[in-house]
Amino acid sequence: MERQRTWLSARNRVTRARTTVPTHPSPAPDASPSGDVRLRAVRRADHPFLLALYRSVRAPELRGCLWPRRQKDAFIADQFRLQQAHYRRAHPGADYWVVDRIDEGGAWIPIGRLSLDRSESEWHLIELSLLPAERGCGRGTTLVHWIQQAAEAGAADAVGLHVEIDNSAAIRLYVRAGFGRKPSRFATHAFLRWTPPTRAQEDGRRNP
Repeated sequence: MERQRTWLSARNRVTRARTTVPTHPSPAPDASPSGDVRLRAVRRADHPFLLALYRSVRAPELRGCLWPRRQKDAFIADQFRLQQAHYRRAHPGADYWVVDRIDEGGAWIPIGRLSLDRSESEWHLIELSLLPAERGCGRGTTLVHWIQQAAEAGAADAVGLHVEIDNSAAIRLYVRAGFGRKPSRFATHAFLRWTPPTRAQEDGRRNP
């Protein structure tokens, strides 16, 4: 049991932070990545969905843990609270969106979240996560391409992000989209960066 606690604690150091007051997200550059997918600002009523989404993301690493269900649920709820507090503290001017899609009945339903900090010349993709049923069908790629298009239209120098080093599927997704791996400050996370083609060309002319 002590080994499990130590292992889980090491995986979650980057989420430790004090609680802070959330800021209101700034307007999206264009919150419609595709015809059946939209982005909207996170609302207080989204908390149960966002917690369930976070639980689905963390589920694989808890499968081998012998904790009872109640203890796992308490751990997930605490880690989710700490993660969100860290995001809001580290990126107070970021956009925090819920990803919605249209279901068969024509209603918008939540399927994921996207958090993007556009406050600096290099944008930072804080989080992109989707429900398990929505993964592997191209939605993640659509959202990444939308970010890239928005970054180029917004004259961003680059887009950077961190991904857990054992999340090979996510790393492959970003690499396919043109992100390159760069040195990371965190032993548990890979750092990837994408530079808009126009910016890369300008840098090439300045530094032949």
